[in-house]
Amino acid sequence: MNIINFQAMMEETRALVKENLTNKDKCPRYMTEKQLKLILAELDKMEMAKNSHLFYPYYPKGISDSWDYSDPLGIKLLELLELYCKL
Repeated sequence: MNIINFQAMMEETRALVKENLTNKDKCPRYMTEKQLKLILAELDKMEMAKNSHLFYPYYPKGISDSWDYSDPLGIKLLELLELYCKL
């Protein structure tokens, strides 16, 4: 069941990242285009590995270092990571 939830949340999260890349005028200043592209690449690797021991993304460090803690995309990315670690 976790894998189904993971896939659904992965698609939602990927769509939010792409939305921030597309709508740069609405994207917060603390999110850079380069960072968002790296997050997309890490999401792809997470989806392929489905194992946090094989691949652990870097994006949580970037979020904790420079993002607003109440940012919806940041929250979603961290929730996805939590689910990923349970696979």
